[in-house]
Amino acid sequence: MLLNSKTHVYKKLVDKLYDKCQKIQAENERCVMRVNGIKKILRRRNQDVELLKKRLDKHGDNWRSVPMVAPHPKGKTEQKRRGPKPKNKPAADGGETTGSVSATSARKPRKQRAKQPATSLGAIILPPQTQTQMGT
Repeated sequence: MLLNSKTHVYKKLVDKLYDKCQKIQAENERCVMRVNGIKKILRRRNQDVELLKKRLDKHGDNWRSVPMVAPHPKGKTEQKRRGPKPKNKPAADGGETTGSVSATSARKPRKQRAKQPATSLGAIILPPQTQTQMGT
């Protein structure tokens, strides 16, 4: 009986290890598929770059003589601020603002909205039930 229970415990442990190995194998296969997909994307990109280089050379573009400039990382150069923009304050000597044109003279006058006539109570059409009740 002791021998039978030991084999049963070992069998459970072996099954657990086998399940773990299956999960790891599936994860490895997913990783390999992802790596292969990325390799395919990179291969296609490199082909496109080579094709573009050949076309530019064919058309006589001097793209090789233009200096390469690395782009700035996103968010570093143009940080968005919250809240309203700061207003320009007039100079201490009472002159105009720092801009070349005064802010008030550069503004266009606002268009006024046409006022809609107020509806009178007599112009409101009442539902048929209300009209008959009011007439009696």
